[in-house]
Amino acid sequence: MITNPSNAYQGVAAAWANGPAVMYDTLASAAIAGVAGEFRGASVLDVGAGTGALCRALRVAGAIPFAVDTSVDMLREVGDSTVLAIAGDMCALPFADCCFDAAVSGFAISHIDAPEDALIEMRRVVRGRGRVIAAVFGEAEDRVSKDVVDEVARQFGYHPPDWYVHLKTRTEPRSNTPALLRSCAEAARLEDIRIDDLTVFSGLTTPEAIVAYRTGLAHLAPFVDSLPASRRAALFDRAVAAVRERGQAVWPRVLVLSSRVPA
Repeated sequence: MITNPSNAYQGVAAAWANGPAVMYDTLASAAIAGVAGEFRGASVLDVGAGTGALCRALRVAGAIPFAVDTSVDMLREVGDSTVLAIAGDMCALPFADCCFDAAVSGFAISHIDAPEDALIEMRRVVRGRGRVIAAVFGEAEDRVSKDVVDEVARQFGYHPPDWYVHLKTRTEPRSNTPALLRSCAEAARLEDIRIDDLTVFSGLTTPEAIVAYRTGLAHLAPFVDSLPASRRAALFDRAVAAVRERGQAVWPRVLVLSSRVPA
């Protein structure tokens, strides 16, 4: 049984690429928009890269992206968006000190119980005065579209896995407000700390896209995939109808930490 998020993302890359990737590509561009001009020609490490949303945004900005993630399955989807994709732990990065111009992380440091440990490692591998950027989801009221999709999944026998309950109730609340995220950066001894509190349109424009996003996430995708094809199609159709009737556009709250490594 999967008991932690680092294992949870192994085996769900295809579902992720067909659903959540749409939103995460949009959010990745927003996360680096304020500093993208600084990244042209820079070597930038994407920590917790997943399927490469930030790598793609970095490429557009003219950077030279490198990717690290615990899930080999997810990294296979990055493709040529990075010059190197390597499996590794964000709290023990497999790189030497001061070997990148910058490091970024999109919605990954909030998946560990000590997010400051990931920021410390990002600081270690970045040259003096280089950028460390990290985006996390901010604390927000539950969204109707998320609720209705999960409600439909429960009608088909879904139960949230223990790791996901822990993530939502214990882990994410360590960094999901501007004050908490700032405290993590201060604990990592980063400088010039700024927290941008954004509400970003997800890019999900139809009920079908919202359901594909939700059912492609790591806590739901294995359950959906386990269903017979007919049941899977029925779940999707019922969820689309529920979102169309009761759902709403997805505008996540995103906190973006921008900081620098000490000289």
